[in-house]
Amino acid sequence: MRFVFVLSCFAALASAQSGPAASPNGEAVYQKKCSGCHEQTSDRIPPREALQKLPATRIVRALDTGAMMAVGFTISRDDRIAVANYLGTKDVITGPPPSAFCKNRDVKIAANPKFVWNGWSPGPFSNTSGNARFQPADVAGLSIDQVRGLKLKWAFGFEGDVSAFAPPTVIDGQVFVGSAAGLIHAMRADTGCLQWIFQANGSVRTAIVSVAQRNTTGNHHACFLAT
Repeated sequence: MRFVFVLSCFAALASAQSGPAASPNGEAVYQKKCSGCHEQTSDRIPPREALQKLPATRIVRALDTGAMMAVGFTISRDDRIAVANYLGTKDVITGPPPSAFCKNRDVKIAANPKFVWNGWSPGPFSNTSGNARFQPADVAGLSIDQVRGLKLKWAFGFEGDVSAFAPPTVIDGQVFVGSAAGLIHAMRADTGCLQWIFQANGSVRTAIVSVAQRNTTGNHHACFLAT
């Protein structure tokens, strides 16, 4: 017992002498991990001056799950936050404006939807098409000549992201798509207005899959899966 007590005293003394851990130096992290690329002239690499105009939270997001994830994984999260605060602004990312959302934000999915592109392909993963991502003409309702005449109706941008991986999932009039920042969006296919947004705990790199579930009351609802 006395031996354990002595060891505890030495441990407490060492901790008191060392003091609290120093906070990471954002400038030092930048010079060691970032300056080699961002101080050179390249059309593919944003210069330091461009980074200094971005909110720090956006830089952290790029290091956590975005374009700079490969570099972010080599340093601690405290270092990521430190270098982001050193480079970026204190501006707050507020997300989409109220005008981007639908007036009716209810999402309803039929038990047997008529038009389905759920996940990577129209059919189930186990079908004989080998997940070919092919939509038959009778289901698409379009001829080749009609495809040539199609025009853009609406566009949607992932704010703060410079890359996108996940294909959209379309179920009747609903669109579900994830972003590199880990945001899952539910939108109306006819207008592109938002119905809801969900923040996942990592980058969404695959198509959303909607799976029917039955709750304890016997009612059906949809469960959304993504990786």
